[in-house]
Amino acid sequence: MIRIVYLLVRPESMSPEKFAEECRVHYDMSHDVPALYKYEVRLVAREPEDTHVPYLNVGPFDAVAECWFESEEKYQEYLASSIRKQWFEHGKSFIGKLKPIITRDIH
Repeated sequence: MIRIVYLLVRPESMSPEKFAEECRVHYDMSHDVPALYKYEVRLVAREPEDTHVPYLNVGPFDAVAECWFESEEKYQEYLASSIRKQWFEHGKSFIGKLKPIITRDIH
């Protein structure tokens, strides 16, 4: 399984409410994207203060999203999809900045 985690930051000119609305639209659009096994998006509610190790300051972000793919072949199919390209165009309309991270399991 391939998983990509995205830290999302809304544009400064966009309200948190509008950003949340666009995240919902983007989530709904994800159901039509070929080869995308799963898509999740979660809005940041707050940052906990009870950390047990030193805090890593990565700057403020507004949401965390995650894309899942069953295999490298499915990921390549996703990358080639014109529907995925349209989905990304929508993302450009409400995501000010992002940080993608491809993860791997440790087991």
